Amino acid sequence: MPQFFIRSTIFNICFYILTGISCILLLPTLILPRHIFLSVVIGFCRTTAFLEKYILGLTYEVRGRDNIPENGAYIIAAKHQSAYETLKLHLLFDDPAIVLKKELFNIPLWGWYLRKSDVIAIDRSSPKLAIKSIQDGSRHVASQNRPVIIFPQGTRVMSEVTAEEKPYKIGIIRIKQATNLPIIPMALNTGVFQPRQSWCKKPGRVVFEFMPEIIESDNISETLKKIEQTIEEKSTSLTKEGRTTIPSATKYTKILSIASLILCILYTLIWFATAHIVQESITSFLNKKSEEPYIVEYKFKPPTITGFPGKINVSLATQEIKTANSEQIKIEFIHAQGWLIIGSPINIQTGAIDIHNPKWPKPLSFNSLDMQITYKNDMLTIKHATLTAGKTKGHVSGQIDSGKPPNAIINMKLGIENFKPFLTELIKRKIVKAKAAMFVGVALTALEKNGMVQTTLTSDKNKLYLGPIKIADLPTINDK
Repeated sequence: MPQFFIRSTIFNICFYILTGISCILLLPTLILPRHIFLSVVIGFCRTTAFLEKYILGLTYEVRGRDNIPENGAYIIAAKHQSAYETLKLHLLFDDPAIVLKKELFNIPLWGWYLRKSDVIAIDRSSPKLAIKSIQDGSRHVASQNRPVIIFPQGTRVMSEVTAEEKPYKIGIIRIKQATNLPIIPMALNTGVFQPRQSWCKKPGRVVFEFMPEIIESDNISETLKKIEQTIEEKSTSLTKEGRTTIPSATKYTKILSIASLILCILYTLIWFATAHIVQESITSFLNKKSEEPYIVEYKFKPPTITGFPGKINVSLATQEIKTANSEQIKIEFIHAQGWLIIGSPINIQTGAIDIHNPKWPKPLSFNSLDMQITYKNDMLTIKHATLTAGKTKGHVSGQIDSGKPPNAIINMKLGIENFKPFLTELIKRKIVKAKAAMFVGVALTALEKNGMVQTTLTSDKNKLYLGPIKIADLPTINDK
């Protein structure tokens, strides 16, 4: 396992969740005054720094702040090694304007926030437009007395990459020419702790260091070379220093490895213990049902439990039941799936279901039953259940609360989709007489809306109602 993988994973998950939720919930700030928007941005950056400190063990310090002008606008020429520094710019500076490529505006949601931040977007469709966009943007920002932040190498680079491999570009000189603002170099060592395109991040202390203003030469190349040498030399020194602040990898690796092993063992024990309890409970339930006086024959095999280390999968082979009235019920298979968490949804699927009555020439057949339920504190919640018979589908959702004696409380919604083929099949199989089916069809048609028959199944004390019609008396919960 890579060093610091667990804490990096926890941080990354928290950060992506925070970012996703923030991008959606903070959309109203896009139409609010800009000072309110900026306060929200700073809050987001501080929250990220909080997560870095207490999950990653990663902090930062600032050196050479006295080299930054106290008043007016200025240019920060910064090394760019990681996404880390981009999330600190609003903490290091007052309302900075970052020079970036225009294409970033196309990122869903995130691009809207960049526009609101009033950054300097470079149009890279041609060198002439690129220079014009960067100079026009810089003049606009300078007129607002805001700092201009530019990464002279134009992109993030690994801490090991030299300026010869990724040279500094002329853009910063063009900003200087357009605004005549002082250039303040900023060195850093973020790449040591949060390398480019790396999942794992390291604990330690990041350093941002500002150097004295670069004195411009008459020769453009010489000025650019001064900027490059100043930033590169200090960044190299900070990189070496940063590596010494990383805690002992061996110590942390051992602690995390032991903790991971213990967690894995505990999870394995809990999973298999739960699987055993589920298997025993289902087997016991089926045994009791097979001994009921109205069941003549019920042969079954104990359920099969699979799915480790994920969801518990319960599989029952074909179920065949014969009752004292010579009725037979056959269910091709039953599969159930759910997590170990109490109250989490359980998905249940069955194969074909055949119900045979000696008075019927042919059994009544259903293709499948697909349902999702939860059970907690005596409350059975059917999130959805679909019983399919050919082209006809029956839908059920609702709750059954058995925790309030003396009667269960039933509150269900029923829906029948395309009921006519099913009625026709009942007539063919001589399960329902044609005249009775006609009356049922008329009643269902009256309840049909947009191709779906909709009604309810509810209880009131000990009475069960289908819509407004009472259809049965319910036994009390204590009845035996």
